[in-house]
Amino acid sequence: MEALPGALQNSGMPMKIGIIGTGNMGKALGAGWACAGHDVLFGSRDPAKAKDATAGLAKSGDFDQAAAFGEVVLYTVRDVLPSKLLRAPQSLAGKIVIDCTNNAILGLETPDIKGRSGIHFELAAPSRAEQIAADIPSARVVKAFNGIAASLIELGPQKLRANGVQIFISADDKEAKSVVKQLAEDVGFTGIDSGGLDNATIVEGTADFVRFQIIAMGLGPFATLSIKTLTAP
Repeated sequence: MEALPGALQNSGMPMKIGIIGTGNMGKALGAGWACAGHDVLFGSRDPAKAKDATAGLAKSGDFDQAAAFGEVVLYTVRDVLPSKLLRAPQSLAGKIVIDCTNNAILGLETPDIKGRSGIHFELAAPSRAEQIAADIPSARVVKAFNGIAASLIELGPQKLRANGVQIFISADDKEAKSVVKQLAEDVGFTGIDSGGLDNATIVEGTADFVRFQIIAMGLGPFATLSIKTLTAP
């Protein structure tokens, strides 16, 4: 992914962003934000993985260093709450924490406890984002970026903008939601306001539908779902 010319395109001041986790989503979004001019630190329990994720574009450290570093923190670790992952979860107090995690796909990523064949999806209740918000109530939790595959981010801002690819964003904190919307636009997406954090269940369900289309229906990782408003006659 090539760096954008100038400090930033269509953005305000560069931000410090901590990436907790170096899986596909963390690496792709972190690289995209670094290329857009933001100051990024990748955090992993494995220092080698964190350093490898930087691709020479960012800093590296452990989970706690990423949490302490970022004004905005991308949380990518599924099924482990911040209070269990971090030595100092209080470092997230007052910060924007983006939850991009999804539910496990039953029959593919984890066994289906009902013994069904094929793949199945079950929504978390409360939503994954609400669970994180309850775990770190002093943080400004935003649900976003969970309805896309990492491969899509790697297409680059120009192609994403040309195709109007959307990111659904839910949060109770309007300012935090606005910041995340801008961060989505910095890497080429169109941010769509999806209401408060109580709508995170809907956003997570939408992501499951997209993943169903990608995997079960064979559309592949470049499938997207967007809202289009037609002109009334």
